[in-house]
Amino acid sequence: MAPRGVAQEDFERVHTYGGVPFGSADAATMPARLAERARTHGSLPFLTAFSARGEEQTFTYREFENLSRRTGDWLARHTGVAPGGVAALLPLNDAVSLAALFALQRAGCAVLLLNPADPPARLREQLGRLQVSAVVRSPSVPDTVLPEAVGLPEDLAAGDPAGEPGAAPAPGADQWADALYFGTSGSTAAAKLVAQSHRNATANADALVRHHALRPGDRVLGCLPVHHVNGVHFTVFGTLTAAAHLVLARNFDPFTYPDLLERFRPRMASVVPSVLETLLAVRMPQPPSSFDYFVSAAAPLAPATARALASRAGTRVVQGYGLTETTNFSTTMPADLPEDDYRRLTLDTDTPSVGIAFPGNDVAVLDEGGEPARPGESGEICMRGHNVMTRYVGNPRATSEAFAGGWFHSGDLGHTRVDVRSGRTFLVITGRRKHVAKVRGESVSLDEMERVLRTVPQVVDAAVAALPHRFLGEELVAAVVLARGAARADCGPALAAAFSPAVHPSRVVRLDAIPRTPTGKILRPELTRQLSVSEPGAQA
Repeated sequence: MAPRGVAQEDFERVHTYGGVPFGSADAATMPARLAERARTHGSLPFLTAFSARGEEQTFTYREFENLSRRTGDWLARHTGVAPGGVAALLPLNDAVSLAALFALQRAGCAVLLLNPADPPARLREQLGRLQVSAVVRSPSVPDTVLPEAVGLPEDLAAGDPAGEPGAAPAPGADQWADALYFGTSGSTAAAKLVAQSHRNATANADALVRHHALRPGDRVLGCLPVHHVNGVHFTVFGTLTAAAHLVLARNFDPFTYPDLLERFRPRMASVVPSVLETLLAVRMPQPPSSFDYFVSAAAPLAPATARALASRAGTRVVQGYGLTETTNFSTTMPADLPEDDYRRLTLDTDTPSVGIAFPGNDVAVLDEGGEPARPGESGEICMRGHNVMTRYVGNPRATSEAFAGGWFHSGDLGHTRVDVRSGRTFLVITGRRKHVAKVRGESVSLDEMERVLRTVPQVVDAAVAALPHRFLGEELVAAVVLARGAARADCGPALAAAFSPAVHPSRVVRLDAIPRTPTGKILRPELTRQLSVSEPGAQA
């Protein structure tokens, strides 16, 4: 059962939680779960979404199930989707994109989720790693992004919502079968493709419902993109599993977001820290009395941000931590912390904790010898459980290294802190072993960006630093060394070909030399110091 090149013992241990193996062989799928919710909670609202023109439409569970089946019928007529195949989807936060996701999985396809804003070269590189039978795009994604992508018709959502559904639900899938693929940080060869199983998806959704005590009819406000793990697993699958109501903004707009909070009165909202920082700077709403908290992930939460939300809006932020390789969440702050504990662990500290182990997975900090580190002692953050991916697609060596010793090795550094009052073990992240930054909640490989910059004409050396940013989480600043006699270098085209515009460096600074060790390794603390004090006029 283990992928080629991966030790069977490591594979079994990394997918065991609390001594319990991965689970039964007939795990449910998300389309089967949707069909069940349509049967048992059919009249409850599932999704409120907005068209590109701003038109609002709410679907009950029964109506959305029918929409996904109409979409499946359309896909069967217009694409080459077939059971056992792979389909790629370029979604936006709209009803038809979500309907297509469920329809493709119901048809027996694994789905590669692609970011429509990524450069075409990165999209094609991800497509090239799989035998993709069809590429489908949201009605609002331009046909120039990938000309071969089949555009979904927007009027699918305007069909008879109470119409008869199509064929019977697909049978339950093998728990190990691929359900979703996501790219990791980096571009081209630096990025890995993560395979997530049906069991990964259902285990994470079940844990979300349990941890947040989500109930039928609860409203969840989402604005994160559904091509991202948090957007699809928490926002969509978690809400569905609870039979709750998802209000899905097309994107985050600081001027309209407060209106959504006021109109729909959600119980919670899924965000990243940059969303909260922007709201505080532009238009901080007063959450309704029904509101419990913001759930934040994907980038570190600054204690000043949490304090400002507490003082100005009277609300909490429940911070979590996870990776694409662990489906969604690995840890999260308890939702029921007493006020003094929340203040001590989140507000009155230099580094807020990212919480306790999420249900369904075990989390440990291991020292260099692979043994559990003592509380307060730094080590590598490792996970095992039902939310750990099955493999990196086409990369058995990386999979074997990631699963070594029966733990998933995150590459992140941290330590544990045992709370004397509750006895629970909280995790604190202190750094990254991998050179990966988080910009606007998106991961980007510093090593890969440096390689791209070194290909630019007139650039003889380059390095990139991630600096704290109030709104973005982190911003990238690049340093380049130019060839003798060169006045400047145009780095824009090379960056645009490899990276989404959202993660481009805010500045490209010219240096006489990149600080390096005698063996050639970049002295990253010194680089960060130099770029932190560089003046705009020093740009290349």
